[in-house]
Amino acid sequence: MVATANASSSQLCKSGIATTSTYFVPHIKDYCSGSKPCKKFLKQVRMQGSGTLSGNRLLTYTGKTRSLGSCDTAFGASGKCLIPFFSVAADPRYYSMGDIIRMPALEGKRIRMPNGKTVIHPGYLIVHDTGGAIKGPNRFDMFTGSYGLNDKDNVFGYKGSRDLRMTDVNDCTKSFSTVRRNSYDYQNSLAMLEDILSDVYSSKRSIASYQSYKKGSR
Repeated sequence: MVATANASSSQLCKSGIATTSTYFVPHIKDYCSGSKPCKKFLKQVRMQGSGTLSGNRLLTYTGKTRSLGSCDTAFGASGKCLIPFFSVAADPRYYSMGDIIRMPALEGKRIRMPNGKTVIHPGYLIVHDTGGAIKGPNRFDMFTGSYGLNDKDNVFGYKGSRDLRMTDVNDCTKSFSTVRRNSYDYQNSLAMLEDILSDVYSSKRSIASYQSYKKGSR
């Protein structure tokens, strides 16, 4: 978990306003000279929760490795492949995996995805993960794919515009509401997300279901 993700319950924004931070998936080639995990890479894996190795493999903070298969990022506690700028980690005491978070500040914003494609954000995020430091009903950690905090293309990072930046837990400017998995609006909201993401990825991604999710945490 990244250091910026720490925020006590007394530091959270008021109800209905998101307290945000970001996390990403580091790649071994950006930290190590060879294929063996070095200290810098392992430090990032511990902070972020996982990191990618050569050979399409994922190393988790517990030291376990697994194949990424068709996933190009990492897996969340939901068991789903995490989607940059759409997947978020939230407190499982308040949210179920697959719940949708509406954040008006994101709606209509043009975002360049790590695969080079551009998407017009619908203002909807989906709970795909949990995190040890993510505590509280309005505490969210935003997944940014391979983009670190200082990457120029990370619109949620330090280089992003003020209305999109998600790096400051003390920035209480982003309102949100929740579409629960068992609510009337859920299927329509989910269909909208899937349609938008089908233009970003060559194959359709399953981003949520009513089936049981795997338990886990970064």
